Formats: sequence, C-alpha cells, structure tokens
Amino acid sequence: MSVDWMTALADKLEAHNANNADDTPVWDTPGAMAQHLDHRTKQTPALELIDQKLVEAFNTPDSRLIISMPPQEGKSQRASRRFPLWALTQNRDLRIAMASYEARIAERWGRAVRDDIRQNPDIGLTIRDDVSAQREWQLIGHDGGMFSTGVGGAMTGRPVDLLLIDDPIKGREQADSPAIREKTWEWWTDVALSRLAPGAPVIIILTRWHADDLAGRLLAEADTDWDFLNIPAQADHRPEQGETDILDREPGEFMISARGRTLAQWESRIVGRAVYRWSRSRFAGRRGRRVKCLCPA
Repeated sequence: MSVDWMTALADKLEAHNANNADDTPVWDTPGAMAQHLDHRTKQTPALELIDQKLVEAFNTPDSRLIISMPPQEGKSQRASRRFPLWALTQNRDLRIAMASYEARIAERWGRAVRDDIRQNPDIGLTIRDDVSAQREWQLIGHDGGMFSTGVGGAMTGRPVDLLLIDDPIKGREQADSPAIREKTWEWWTDVALSRLAPGAPVIIILTRWHADDLAGRLLAEADTDWDFLNIPAQADHRPEQGETDILDREPGEFMISARGRTLAQWESRIVGRAVYRWSRSRFAGRRGRRVKCLCPA
C-alpha cells in the first residue's frame, strides 16, 4: 500500500470529524459502510482488494483505475453504489457523474445511491427536494450530488469531480461491433474527458469482452497512467515462470464468490467458455505493450 494515500485518507478523516459536530459516522472503506447499511453484505478477498483500490483512487488526484472482474460478483454494487455514497460522506461537495452503456442503467445506480441516503439518515446527508430525480440529484447545502447518463450522452455544463463508468459496453454482441467500440471511444475522448475537473479521479468498472474495448484502448496508450485491477474467476498464473495470483490462490483455484457459487457452479461456467473470457491471459496479455497492471505478473 502507498503511504501517501493512507496519509491523505487519515488527514481527510480528521478534517471530516472536525467539521461535523453532529457525530456523523465515518467509515474507512466503502465495504465497511456497506456492511453497516446491509448486514447481508459479504466481504470477499476480491471485494477487499477493490475497496483498497477505490480508497486509493479517491485520495489520489487525477487517478485512473480500471476494475475488471466476472459479472455478478459484487464489483458494481461496491464501486457504483457503495463507493459514491462513501465518497460523499468524505466530501459533500463532490460532483459525481455515472455513465453506463444505457442511460437507464446509469440512472438505476443514481437512484440506488439517492435512496440509500433517504433510507439511512444516520449517514448525515440530505437530498434537495427540488433536485432529486434519479437522473440528477444534489445534497442540501452542498454542491455534491450525482448525475447519470449513457455512454454517448451529453454532459454539457456539468463539471465532474469523480467519474464512474460502469459497463461501457453491454456485452459480447456489442463488444464484437467495431462501430460500437469506436462510438464508445469517441464519447470518452470528446465528451467525458472535457468535463473532468482538475484532479478528478476516473474509475471504469467492467467485464472484459474484447481486447479492443475501452479498457483495452486505454491500456494500450503509450505511457499510460491507468491502474488495471484484473481479478480472474480462476487463477491462471504460472508459478514455474515466477508468476503469482493477485488473491494468492493456487493455479486453477476459483475466487471466493460473493454470490456463494459452489465449485460445481464455477466449473459449469467453464463448459460455456465464460471463465475463459474472463481470464487474465486473454485480455491482460502476457505479451505486448507494458502497462501499469495490478494483475499477476
């Protein structure tokens, strides 16, 4: 772990406590807050690692983070629901933008965060009555809030202090379309980048379906600053070549599932080649351009 981001977090928590006489609770990580709000929350090693990287990104100006993990294992609930709420408890003036392959999907996350605030007054945040739609809402007495849009949608007039992009492409069929991949890239370069405030972190959450998806293009850029946290469903590292697994698993071992999947259920996915598509080696690349990659190496 970086001492710099841990020190920054400690400073922010101290300032938060000093400025909040109402004893609003402060959680060290989105996962700790998630477990407080919902006792059913299961904290797996993969989600612990995602928590660590989200907090680090939040405390690092201009940070760039890509999180890739198999679907239905809690990455979106943690990064697109609990994380933006946690971030607002740290900075109530934070202007958050959420994007997904369709506006309605992004709005679903905006609604979830808004409703979490309304249903948990102990968090210490309150939504304005006049700016409270699922597409866009704002906190009372602060600039902070959340705006949701689809990839390809406009963001004119909305400065962004934290940008979350969850599943920029719907799935395999869209990922196989060169036209859709190009449209997604153009939205990133022409629209999203232009709305970022100085120091704004960007976090992309996705399942990799194609080597030339948004994550692939960003990682292929020369001198990329993107951190790539890739957690494969099944450990595929090669110890004989000095490789290790990011979750310290044995070769062939599956991840502990947030959904409680059994070994037999994981193995059934191999039959459909799904786990192969989510493996590190297929898209992270054991050969090719060197990137700053938090995957086994």
